[in-house]
Amino acid sequence: MRRFKSLWGLGIPAAATVILMALISSLYYNNGSLRKSSVAAFNPADETVLSDSSLVDDLSGLPLKLHISQADWDDGTLSVDLKVTEEPVTVQTVYKDLAEMLTFSFVDKANVDQLYLRFMAVDQWTGARYLLLAANVSRGEWDPGLLEELRGMKDEPFPERMVQAYRLTQTNLWLKQFSRE
Repeated sequence: MRRFKSLWGLGIPAAATVILMALISSLYYNNGSLRKSSVAAFNPADETVLSDSSLVDDLSGLPLKLHISQADWDDGTLSVDLKVTEEPVTVQTVYKDLAEMLTFSFVDKANVDQLYLRFMAVDQWTGARYLLLAANVSRGEWDPGLLEELRGMKDEPFPERMVQAYRLTQTNLWLKQFSRE
C-alpha cells in the first residue's frame, strides 16, 4: 500500500505536466501561430547592391588576377587598390582586371555610383607603393560599348575616348612599363 501511495504521489504531477503541455500546444496550434510552411534559415542580402557588410565577400568572389590591397565603400563610392608586384604582370592582366571591376561596379551592382580604381606597384623589399594607373569612373558617364572594347584589347594603348570616359591617369611608370607606343 505504501508503494502505491508513493507512485500515486509521483503520477499526479507527471500527468498534470503532460496535460498542461497538451493544452499549451493546442492553444498555440489553434491560434494560427504554427504554420506548415518551409522558411529559409537565413535571408541572404540582396546581391545586386553593395554594402559595408558584403564588401569583403563580394570583392573576394571576383576573378581578379591581381590582389586587392585596399577597398572602401562609402555611400555609393567604391574605392579599390589593386597590387602589382614583382611577378611578371602583362598589360592584358591589367585590362582584364579593369574590365572585371567595371562589370562588378556598374553591371552587377545597382548602387555603385562612382568607382575609384588604382593599380599600385609595390616594391617587395621596401614596401614602397607607386601609382601606375588610375581610373575614376562614374555610373552616369560610363559606356558599356567601351567595356566590350576593353575586353578585346591585347597590348595596345588605351584609345583616347577610353582615357576620357574612364578618366584614366597613366603615370610615367605605367607608360614606361606597359605602353607599346
